[in-house]
Amino acid sequence: MPFATHLRLAAVSLALLSCSVAVSARADFKAFAHIYPYFTQPAGGMEVEVWNGLETGNLGRLAQSTLLQEQVEVEYGITDHWDVSLYSVLEQAPSELAGVPAALTFDAFQVETRYRFAEKGQWPVDTELYAEVERPIDLRQPFEGEFKLILEKDVHKLFFQLNLIDAEQLASGPAFGYDLAAHFGVGYEIRPWIRVGVEALENYQVDPTSGSSAPQETVHVGPSLALAGPRFWVVITPAFRVAGQDTIDEVGNDLRLRVIFGLEF
Repeated sequence: MPFATHLRLAAVSLALLSCSVAVSARADFKAFAHIYPYFTQPAGGMEVEVWNGLETGNLGRLAQSTLLQEQVEVEYGITDHWDVSLYSVLEQAPSELAGVPAALTFDAFQVETRYRFAEKGQWPVDTELYAEVERPIDLRQPFEGEFKLILEKDVHKLFFQLNLIDAEQLASGPAFGYDLAAHFGVGYEIRPWIRVGVEALENYQVDPTSGSSAPQETVHVGPSLALAGPRFWVVITPAFRVAGQDTIDEVGNDLRLRVIFGLEF
């Protein structure tokens, strides 16, 4: 799907949602597109999320350097504090021939689980654990594991969210790689159905596909906007590289744009 089409779909989604939101927005929803909040699905609750993302290596060469990614996620609450999710991941690499778009391919599937220890506000800092396993469709590639410590603190309508992340290729030797990250967001709830904020994403990564074992660091910063209705929500964050390298696949890019649409069942 072309880059311009992604932007048009994002703009239409936001416009339709802002016109149709009700005063009684759902109790909680993602305020940031790259940062997980302190939240799990209630027992028996289910939500479908559609993720639209792109990684642009060079803003001056969008068509030649943009990786597009589509994800469909189904979340289900096992208990009020524990849920599990299944993902399907599609990717479209930059086109190698001018005017000939690359194919959108099934890249991987993922299983994720989250557990939170208490109700919001009961602890000085709300604390949640996250674990994920990814199986690339290319069976020559190793499994990938990802672990997050999700922290949140709300002060009236102001909120702070921090994700500490350890993602690794579950392999030894030259196939081993990792991504250590700290993603921080500060936001404000203008109304129960609208939240604004800023995300800062720091990644420290070794990418085994780059041919180099030297770690590289990148920092991205961008604004976020989240809107919600009684049973649905949408969030968008364009995060721009402000420091670090530009040679790491999916991290060292000029722009990391993500739009997520959620529908509760």
